[in-house]
Amino acid sequence: MATIAEKETKIVDKIAAAVQKLDDDLAKLDALNEDKDKKHTMKKWYAEKKAIHQIKHILHEIGKYEKYDDKELEKVAKFFETFSQE
Repeated sequence: MATIAEKETKIVDKIAAAVQKLDDDLAKLDALNEDKDKKHTMKKWYAEKKAIHQIKHILHEIGKYEKYDDKELEKVAKFFETFSQE
């Protein structure tokens, strides 16, 4: 059985991984040669929303966040698609 400290370390590692993925995604978007238009800004916004959703999910799993909505990311993705199709 894992100790509380080990569980906390795993949780912090998951959150750190989510934030690192966000940093990587944002760096990739910054490196793109496309114009800095709405699509580029929207891609950054979407990457941030995905990271926040993942962090909320992690916190919900350990009982520290009760407002977690499993469908939230799907709603955001549908909203994002309306802009990415233009």
